[in-house]
Amino acid sequence: MAIKLKNANIGSVMAKAMKSGDEKEIESAWDQFHAALAEQVADDAEEVRQSNDAAILAQRGYRQLTASETKWYQRFAEAAKSDNPQQKFTEIIGSGEEADLMPETIIENIYKDLVEDHALLGKVNFQYVKYAVKWILNDHTKQKAVWGKITDAITKEITSGFKIIDINQAKLSAYCFIERGMLDLGPVFLDGYIRTVLLEALKCGLETGIVSGNGLNAPAGIDRDIHEGVSFSTTTGYPKKTAVAVTDFTPATYGELLGKIAVTESGAIRKFDKVQMVVNMADYLTKVMPATTMLTPQGTYANNLFPFPTEVIVSNEVAKGEALIGLLDEYNMFVGGEQNGVIEFSDDFKFLDDTRYFKVKQYGTGRAFDNTSFVLLDISGLDPAYLNVKTVATVAGEVNVNSTDVTPTV
Repeated sequence: MAIKLKNANIGSVMAKAMKSGDEKEIESAWDQFHAALAEQVADDAEEVRQSNDAAILAQRGYRQLTASETKWYQRFAEAAKSDNPQQKFTEIIGSGEEADLMPETIIENIYKDLVEDHALLGKVNFQYVKYAVKWILNDHTKQKAVWGKITDAITKEITSGFKIIDINQAKLSAYCFIERGMLDLGPVFLDGYIRTVLLEALKCGLETGIVSGNGLNAPAGIDRDIHEGVSFSTTTGYPKKTAVAVTDFTPATYGELLGKIAVTESGAIRKFDKVQMVVNMADYLTKVMPATTMLTPQGTYANNLFPFPTEVIVSNEVAKGEALIGLLDEYNMFVGGEQNGVIEFSDDFKFLDDTRYFKVKQYGTGRAFDNTSFVLLDISGLDPAYLNVKTVATVAGEVNVNSTDVTPTV
């Protein structure tokens, strides 16, 4: 779990600033966030020191560190206190397994917290690939064994189809400051601070990349056309998928949409028992909810009435009037790093007497299994659900009321 800030308004301030795109507003929001976090960590450390109650740590989101993590934070604090931290960081980087400045367990724990707290991120497939540059995956193809006599020679080799995709990692970065007094609080509190900063930075950037990244120094989002042979622009990246206009979610319409997902680009048939629909909050309330909600004869409303099991996930990164439907577990987010670590000393900012600034970096990229993993929908003309009443004529043209067929159309 992550540290829960007592100042609940900080999250909304951060979200508003990131949405605005205004650099000054973003910088101000980060300053407020860092200040609030630093104050809370210092207060928590003092409370634990006075009460000597270690249980408080777990309750407030601080982890019990491994031996390698404790050692790393001790070395980090030592380097950060020095007069020449950039040189000190270079000196403490080891070789072999110690070549990574930050232990992998810290990064893995950050992503565990991230996916548990965010529905969209919790559905995609995160993989820590370190410095890998190739992704090898099964192509969903199947080859059948051949029946024959026991004494017959083996006439067919059973192999799986594979394809190899290059992993060109991009950098997701932000800056943080650490008050020098915090470096004396100890590894556990330093870990809590750094992990929370990383979580906030990643939250602000990951969802945008996963939904609509153009693949140019960023992930290829689920709304991108990545079919084999697609033209990739060096200035705009992957083009956006062509949206399929839908006005209803009747079984015939919905089945046709899911039929596009059921066949991979290579022609293999996928098998799945549930799909996800990703849509922004406003369109869910004004488009998707009315199209999938019915008033029952008992006078209560039944919602999420899809012809096929569908999990609706709200992400405000989806464009207005659009929705994406597909298989989020077929979206792979690769998280990596480089040998000089996730956090590095920065000369890009003027230092204050008691504050030192650092760059927070995370490398990664992502893409769907193939172009048919997701379908982009145009839901701007989506109609509300209604009852389809069918009357059946009987002898002499009379209407048999008892034969009226009432079926919900969604």
